[in-house]
Amino acid sequence: MRSSFRRAGTLALVSVLFLSACSATDEPTAAEELLVAEEAVTPEVPRHPLTGVELGDAVVSGPSVAVKIDNTSAGRPQVGIASADVVYEELVEGGVTRYLAVFHTSVPTEVGPVRSGRPQDAGIVASYNGLFVYSGVGNSNVREIIRGSGLQLVEHDTSGGTPDGAFFFRSSRKPAPLNLHIEAADLLAAYSTLAAPVQQFDFVSDVAESSAVVLGEDAESIVVVFSRGIESIWEYDTATQTYLKFLSNGNPAVDADGTQISATNVVAFTPNYFDVEGLPSAEISGTRESAFVATGGKIIKGLFDASVFGEPIALVDGEGQPLFVAAGKTFVLLPPGAGSQARGVTPGSVSYGPKGSEVTRTI
Repeated sequence: MRSSFRRAGTLALVSVLFLSACSATDEPTAAEELLVAEEAVTPEVPRHPLTGVELGDAVVSGPSVAVKIDNTSAGRPQVGIASADVVYEELVEGGVTRYLAVFHTSVPTEVGPVRSGRPQDAGIVASYNGLFVYSGVGNSNVREIIRGSGLQLVEHDTSGGTPDGAFFFRSSRKPAPLNLHIEAADLLAAYSTLAAPVQQFDFVSDVAESSAVVLGEDAESIVVVFSRGIESIWEYDTATQTYLKFLSNGNPAVDADGTQISATNVVAFTPNYFDVEGLPSAEISGTRESAFVATGGKIIKGLFDASVFGEPIALVDGEGQPLFVAAGKTFVLLPPGAGSQARGVTPGSVSYGPKGSEVTRTI
């Protein structure tokens, strides 16, 4: 997004120099003046707000749908996860992780298993201005924190007797509590008049122009450790220019339909975790912490800036300039930072490099 403004500024400077040169010799012709005026204003490329894909004449409408999804071995394979535009992987109690998957370009008929929300979800989903689906919360205080996000909340535990309750159902795929699913596409249709999400990242269309490829280090393999025995493993696939997700046993991480989970961009935030009502919770809102941004088999270290609640979380370098990701899906990991104080939580790690020769970096 900001790349267009940079180009416009550069062209404007060139235009000024061009006119100065003309005034020193001959007055510019009308055709030359028109050319300078056209070059000085570079139109911003219309993009999908979550994937950055160029829209052309297409118009984005309707809200995004964010769903909290289980990520335990018993809960896998998840239903619909591979269709998400953006996915966040968060640490929860017991050292395991859960997903917060955000859908817009393709909303599946069914998504699940739906699990409970956590305090950090408010700071993550607030900027999407859409729907947030979750099963419930640990206590009323956490519910109030999530309500502060300002989103249209669709909570299973409070939807009985309301129209939203009809969109939840118990699947035959797994036993309770891992059988709660949401009819996501039908839910979206019911709220189709809500506003579309705003742009979440700074995008470029070509992977080769992303900040990681231009300025980063080799990252054919990425391993992010959340807790003892829980890690998120990614390998770069040159043919598709995406990262593919794998389980700790080496098997592909797949959707229930067999599609391997993949992402054009893999981003690691490193928030600190604190106990909130007995739940380990990532401190997101109001913070500015280290981040790693991987695209095209390369990775660059920067910062995630969540200083303003409700605004999209920015990816920037040490000087506050935007880090650009490539158009496509983005997977965001939230391993615990070095300052984490939640009970039972230890700092995570980020390792990357050639497969089998990854180097661990301090977060």
